[in-house]
Amino acid sequence: MPILRQAGAALLLSLRMGLANPRHMALAATGFLIASGTLLGLLTIPEGIARLAARTGLPDIAVVTVGTSPNEAIGGMRNAEQITLIGNLPGVARQADGSALVAPQLVVNTNMLRRDGVRTNIVLRGISPVFWEVLGHAVKTRGQPFGPGMSELMAGAGAARSFVRLDTGAQVLIRRTPWRITGKFDTGGSLWDSELWMDIGSLQDAWNARGRVSTVWVKLDSPESFEQFARALSQDPSLRGLEAIRQPDYYRFQIGFVYRYTSIAAWGVALLLGLVAVLAIANASSMALKARRREFAVLRALGFHDMALTLALFVEVALIATLCAVVVVSLGWLVLDGYGVSSATLSQAVRLQLRVGAAVAGWTIAYAIGLGLLASAWPIRRLLREPLAKSVVGL
Repeated sequence: MPILRQAGAALLLSLRMGLANPRHMALAATGFLIASGTLLGLLTIPEGIARLAARTGLPDIAVVTVGTSPNEAIGGMRNAEQITLIGNLPGVARQADGSALVAPQLVVNTNMLRRDGVRTNIVLRGISPVFWEVLGHAVKTRGQPFGPGMSELMAGAGAARSFVRLDTGAQVLIRRTPWRITGKFDTGGSLWDSELWMDIGSLQDAWNARGRVSTVWVKLDSPESFEQFARALSQDPSLRGLEAIRQPDYYRFQIGFVYRYTSIAAWGVALLLGLVAVLAIANASSMALKARRREFAVLRALGFHDMALTLALFVEVALIATLCAVVVVSLGWLVLDGYGVSSATLSQAVRLQLRVGAAVAGWTIAYAIGLGLLASAWPIRRLLREPLAKSVVGL
């Protein structure tokens, strides 16, 4: 307890001395603000991608693919009889007329111009009328539906904000053919909002892929029906080679690599920047402690234990780091949280919202504190190892 009481008293005195001459404290704070602000900005990207994955997929929909490819545009099936057999499996939900809620789709990529001048891939999803029943209330539309066999499409809300010439009523060239945008759809910030949807027959004709289907979405009686459905699919010899996966799991797996890649990149940049920040903070801390070394020499002469003084100085640095990080998190939450940006996965451009959540805030604060403790360790050690006589006379 004496050491803790000494540390508390030394901390209060040190804070008063720092506030009396805040120039060096301000220099250290600048380093904390820049480093923690950079980390927070970088971490909002993978967190936004994680939010995108969490908003994509319904628990009562199964995705049936050929194999386990994470990209819907790879592979596909051409046997229409298989789609009928899928609809006859147990656990499949049905419409009032008894028809199965099974939605075959053709998914392809094309290259288009974004509003920032960059050309990148965008997903085209050819769908059938039953597709809307499968998604149900998860999608909202504005404008007119596209007609079967027509060169018409609907643009996702995110795609319309990211790419040029996707306003309702406009035309966009796809494979040298003009397609008219009849309206827009919104799925609440999911990955689908970055896609273009059109009639499956029209897309098959445009890609010279008549009869080809990339994936099949199957509406289930309930989320609990998935195991029954998947088991029946795997046991049917006519459906050999097809795999079923829950829709949320499918998209979580599809986006997972991008999330890990952006997280590693963010921390890589943060660590490199942290090395520079450590030097800047260490320099500011060294100058601040040098300016106050006489006061600390007096405390040591009065009987304050070196451990108490060390603890007080580390707590002071941690408080400054925490305050700076909290300021950065607060500003980031006000400015960045929910801000829409255009990014890209491995196969398509996506529109995502940056996120400043609890995890980002926690890592930012911990990062700032870690930098502060690392940067101040050597200046504090040098101060407390200096002979009292030298500290007092200022030699």
